[in-house]
Amino acid sequence: MSVIAARAQVLKQSVSVVGTVVARETTLINTDLSGARIVSITAEEGDLVGRGQVLATLDTSRFDVELQQNDAQAASAAAQLGQASSACDNALILQEEAEADLARAQKLVPKGLMSQETLEQRQKVLARAKVSVRASSLAVQSAEAAVETVAAARKDIELRLGYTRIASPVAGRIISRSAKVGATASSSSGQLFIIANDDQFELEAEISQVQFDAVTVGAVAHVFLGDGRDGLTSAVRFVAPALADRTRLGRARIALPRGLPAPIGGFASARIEIGSSKGIFLPASAIASFGDAPSIKILRDNRIERKPVLLGFRQAGFVEIRSGVDEGDLVVTKAGGFMEAGDQAFPVMVHADASSVSDGN
Repeated sequence: MSVIAARAQVLKQSVSVVGTVVARETTLINTDLSGARIVSITAEEGDLVGRGQVLATLDTSRFDVELQQNDAQAASAAAQLGQASSACDNALILQEEAEADLARAQKLVPKGLMSQETLEQRQKVLARAKVSVRASSLAVQSAEAAVETVAAARKDIELRLGYTRIASPVAGRIISRSAKVGATASSSSGQLFIIANDDQFELEAEISQVQFDAVTVGAVAHVFLGDGRDGLTSAVRFVAPALADRTRLGRARIALPRGLPAPIGGFASARIEIGSSKGIFLPASAIASFGDAPSIKILRDNRIERKPVLLGFRQAGFVEIRSGVDEGDLVVTKAGGFMEAGDQAFPVMVHADASSVSDGN
């Protein structure tokens, strides 16, 4: 009869989870231009890119034409401003002359050296000069506005020209590229590139409702990527505050080392440590149901006895026995065997160490 000696052990408690590899944060890159053709692509999926690095360029021919047209408009506006300024200067000179003539007339008329009619004529000349100055000033303002309008148009062209260089706003790794040479870019189409910010990835794992409350941010996690490599040790970075509506599963994210060559969407598993428990742990095979209550078989004086037990934490094939067994009891390893209470048996000691189950996945 195979038996084990019950003894107190410390068992690390953990939660086993599965999930997929995802980027921690992503940046979606598109263009604000519509109708421009992609002429070159300088980055591919999997490439590490820096902030501001050009990923693709668009055709600039229409903007080159617009710049030439704007140069011509700027020259025309500058010429019109020059003409308006000259006309205004001339009008100001005529106004000054008219003011001087009127002043002389106002001195001479009282002395009888100039007629009243001449005085009235000079007053009219000054009035017309003032009207001309006002009209010339308005023409100058209009010409200045035209110059500013052309300059603003140039800034808009240069801004749109800058959009033809599609650059990465962040440093990271390209995880998706839909841009193709010859295709027409559009702000309403799908993203041209998707970048994993800072080349950081995580395991997004699902957690059952009964285990969800035990998982906390910062908990040690042992991740297994399913590619034959040894597990790596990390920590839980994020725990979602709510369960999914349909599945009632919780969600946690476990950080992966930067630069780890793990495929996006790849399957992975993890064991999250949630504490430790000290007690007597027996193999699950040693537990049997006797009526509605769990029980074990022990060997005392070479005879089988059945004892009811209170069960606790379960993990990796071991069950915590909270009451009903004492240290040193010889527990039958298979409670469902053919021997019953009162039968005579002779012990064959075996070893079952629950403390080692936390070392594997």
